Amino acid sequence: MQAEADAAVRTYDRETWIRLALVFFPVPFIVVLIRLQIEAWGYYVAGGLLLGSATLLFALDSADAAKRDRAVHAAERARQAYDQARTVQDAP
Repeated sequence: MQAEADAAVRTYDRETWIRLALVFFPVPFIVVLIRLQIEAWGYYVAGGLLLGSATLLFALDSADAAKRDRAVHAAERARQAYDQARTVQDAP
């Protein structure tokens, strides 16, 4: 269980950086590239895309964080059950 929890934490940490880059890189980068050709309404569209992508990726991140937390709590419960069983077995 501890190995699964550690793997879940590593996966979450790795995917969080990817999601962060997906929120703050593509839309602003495209706006910077085409800033001289974009109309005024294009900035509103870009802002909406940025907010929409941030909201979507936040929802995905929240789901993955909950999954990670479940794995960590399961490992903690397994450790506590093991410790309790071991103390019962060691008792005279």
